[in-house]
Amino acid sequence: MAHLVTNRPRVGSPQVADPDHPAHDWWELVSLVVYELGAALFIGGSIFFLPALASSQFVGAWLFLIGSILYLVVTGHDLLEVVRFWRLFFTRTLGQTLELLASLNYVTGSLLFAVGSVFFLPSWDWPVAGAWLFVLGSVAFVVGASVNLLQVFESPTLAYLELFNLTVAWFAVGSVLFLVASVPYLWDLHSNRDATLVMTYAGFEYMAGSILFLSGGLMIHLRYRVRRRHAAAGGSRTSVLTGFVRREVGRYGRLGS
Repeated sequence: MAHLVTNRPRVGSPQVADPDHPAHDWWELVSLVVYELGAALFIGGSIFFLPALASSQFVGAWLFLIGSILYLVVTGHDLLEVVRFWRLFFTRTLGQTLELLASLNYVTGSLLFAVGSVFFLPSWDWPVAGAWLFVLGSVAFVVGASVNLLQVFESPTLAYLELFNLTVAWFAVGSVLFLVASVPYLWDLHSNRDATLVMTYAGFEYMAGSILFLSGGLMIHLRYRVRRRHAAAGGSRTSVLTGFVRREVGRYGRLGS
């Protein structure tokens, strides 16, 4: 799964209009922790998709479902924050379009994974439908991460830029691994030996992808702390936000009318 990555300060609190209010940092931190918890649940869920634990796969499906719901909360909040930010600083820029497109893909992917996880539960037992939704959800995340990577930002430090690139790359690779791991569930494997081998690979791919999702979340957390230290030394959030919008308008767009 993916979490929107941006170099601008976030305005995450839905109740506070003042960009300098500390509530925005609190909302951003809560969003990061919720995302990391969802990623940890996905790692646990991936383990139960290994053939050796086939009898307990429903546990993995439940962990995937709960993790997907947490991801949906985070990505939904990201989308609302993007819309709120660009309404607060009324502009029409390429950066705005890319953030909206990435956020919409992340929300769509999270929703598809949540519904797909339901189909893996014993009460539904519809793994083919679940696999198709996992495939489509993975594609949405790959698209979102690719769009996110297209954004060219002026970073406060070289380390901040490197963390941005690494984070989005991990999200993209993790999404591809989930895409590849979901495809075998669409196959009709007649040989038990082949099925065990292929599903073992798929389980480890789910696990590797989940670890990359968690690593990406931890990188965002690190970037959050780096940005806060930089902002503390460089002035108020308002000045940083205003500077970001002016650069965006100067490069990609124009002020809204």
